[in-house]
Amino acid sequence: MELIQDGLLSANIDTIRSVFKTEYLNMQILGAFICTSQNRTADADRLRECRKIMRSQHGFFSSFRGHLQLPLVVKMSLDRDPEGYLEGLEETYRTLSQGYKLGHESRLMAALLLYDNALAEERATLCVRTRELYDLIRQNHPFLTDQSDMPFAALIALQGGDAETRLADTEACYQILKARFPLSKNAAQTVSHVLAMSTAPSEEKSEQFIRMYNEFKANKLRLPDFYMTILAVLVNSGISVEEAVRQSKAHEAALKQMKGFHGLFGIGSQSRRMFAAAVTALNNIPENAAVEGTVMSTVLSIIISIELTIMMIIIINSTNTAAASST
Repeated sequence: MELIQDGLLSANIDTIRSVFKTEYLNMQILGAFICTSQNRTADADRLRECRKIMRSQHGFFSSFRGHLQLPLVVKMSLDRDPEGYLEGLEETYRTLSQGYKLGHESRLMAALLLYDNALAEERATLCVRTRELYDLIRQNHPFLTDQSDMPFAALIALQGGDAETRLADTEACYQILKARFPLSKNAAQTVSHVLAMSTAPSEEKSEQFIRMYNEFKANKLRLPDFYMTILAVLVNSGISVEEAVRQSKAHEAALKQMKGFHGLFGIGSQSRRMFAAAVTALNNIPENAAVEGTVMSTVLSIIISIELTIMMIIIINSTNTAAASST
């Protein structure tokens, strides 16, 4: 799947920016990525219609109207029944949120993963399982874990099988990574969640990640620590470190020529490198991804991990930017 060469990504960015003019540029580009990864062309009129539906159902302070509004509206626009899509997502979110008084974007992100990738009759069970797994993660790391880890608990639930073994794998990866990134333990835990989506031995994939990080840095593709989760997705895709660097450099150069990726009002070099790495991961996996029951394929887990990683990075970056501008 080639995202850049056929011009579809560029065309989708232009369309989404024309509709969501005041949204964060990073989120506009994510919306275009969602369309492009499904080989779909964004439809401006349908996007406006779906945004109107969203605004009629949710007030300004709803989690559905926060950072995730744009990708949610994009996903609605790609569905045959936008209103049904939103209703189904709302039901999944309510089930996952039982016991919580306040909304939360990360919990909504977890609900989005479950709704998009689980069979309807299994969603309620998977919501319960997600909460159980989240509690186990929090027991292991009470000071590192917050609701931003719930989407990763949902990923583990979706994969099925022996979740406790996968959590043990996550912990093994974390112990290796925290020694390499002692000042970035939160990022190391998030990377470990993504690496656990792979069945490779813990030490092997953790060392591969460290090599990937070092080579990206050595080749002037350095990413801040809270961006580095995207490199874990590259590790899971099975691409070699050398090829990942080569392709990501080429993709960054190509993205730099597109509107929104360069200049004073562009997204900046760090976000551009993140998207370049995402393009590399997407271009190195087959297109046939499917879910059978609750067992998620490796291919689908990579696609979902890319989307989830970019969403979380953008939200963290947007929150940090907003906090800095208010001081």
